[in-house]
Amino acid sequence: MKQRTWPGIRLWRFLKPLAPVILPVGMLFAALGGASVILTSCESSPAPTVSKPSLERPGVPLIRVRLTTSPVTEATLATTGAYRLRVGDGQPPLSEPNPLRPTRLQRDPETGEWLLAGQRLPGERLTLASQEETGLISFNGKAYRGNLTIHPAGAPGTFYVHNHVDMERYLVSVVAKELYSYFHPEAYRAQAIAARTYAMYEKTTRGKGGSFDVWDSQRSQVYGGANAETEKSRTAVQATRGWLLAFGLAGKEQVFLSQFSACNGGYVNGAEVLRTVKNPIPPLQGGQFDGEGKECPHYSWAPVQIRKTQLYRAAAARNSDVRKLKDIKEIRVKRATGFGRPIHYELLDSQGTPATVRADAIRLYCLRHKIPSAKKLYSMNCKVRDLGDRFEFYDGKGFGHGVGLSQWGAQARAKKGQSAEAILEFYYPGAKIHRAY
Repeated sequence: MKQRTWPGIRLWRFLKPLAPVILPVGMLFAALGGASVILTSCESSPAPTVSKPSLERPGVPLIRVRLTTSPVTEATLATTGAYRLRVGDGQPPLSEPNPLRPTRLQRDPETGEWLLAGQRLPGERLTLASQEETGLISFNGKAYRGNLTIHPAGAPGTFYVHNHVDMERYLVSVVAKELYSYFHPEAYRAQAIAARTYAMYEKTTRGKGGSFDVWDSQRSQVYGGANAETEKSRTAVQATRGWLLAFGLAGKEQVFLSQFSACNGGYVNGAEVLRTVKNPIPPLQGGQFDGEGKECPHYSWAPVQIRKTQLYRAAAARNSDVRKLKDIKEIRVKRATGFGRPIHYELLDSQGTPATVRADAIRLYCLRHKIPSAKKLYSMNCKVRDLGDRFEFYDGKGFGHGVGLSQWGAQARAKKGQSAEAILEFYYPGAKIHRAY
């Protein structure tokens, strides 16, 4: 039997001619008129089989999600039904009435052509989209709504895979990945509003000059594609359609970076624990005593020991100031919040040379360096002591950076009868809810 090639001569005839940080809400609404701490981990999904009714939201902004943390050299693509394929900007798409079976995509490192099912497709960017309202596309076995847009990366033969999807469809997946399925509906509604605000801020700041708006991971907020969606998350997103948090005088409100974490361990942190803030606004100043969320398994946690040599290698690999040190002999708290959470550490080597490092960066350095014990270093809301050849981080509380909404805190408050609006007012004081679309 002759082996079937996709989509064969017709595709080649079609393609052959190609061979030669804060935004004013008023401005945001005008733009629309024309148009991160995890409770659950991302799970691998099978080939696309989900086809639930999607949200029809005219005027909803598009979110561009980067699905590949680093450039890749191949990807497996598929669709559930009829699809459109576009190679190169400004070119008419090819319509194919049959599903695309799992097919490997590569990029020729010498010519830059896309290699798909035995075909060589010249063009800078490749876009794959379903022709059906409830149709899905997949990348490496995980199903998505919207389209897949694939961009060349810097190194020859490498590329990034992005999912372009409207905000509401994106949020149905995000909210389901960020909260446990048994969390209260009001916690879900609060999460939906906070997540929408976060995504819109990223879209209108960092995304404005780049090829994508958000990551699909904890670097932004976790997004699991279509298979992650639940009816509970769908209901929360539908109930809060277009609602955003903003702060400022009437008519001059501003969308802000509404970060959130699993559990703050007792106090809401200000954004200063994560970045330099020249003009802090009330929703991100922190300092509120919370005390909720004690059902979180990591509201308080056991001491964690990390060898000094491990810590030095992890920090030096990612911080130029630490690389100037001979080693790390001592850690001192250089600056802390009013309730004692370290903001900056001073690291000293055996010769007394200092280097200042943000406390929260220490945890990230250790995690990215894959130090085993760092997996249980759930936050930097802790104390540190010297044990000779290692440091011990103890009296630890909370999970994540603790800025903004506490997901476990929201759950506890919702169970006590607080509405999503009241929950958000506590965690982002002074912020108001506005409908952007």
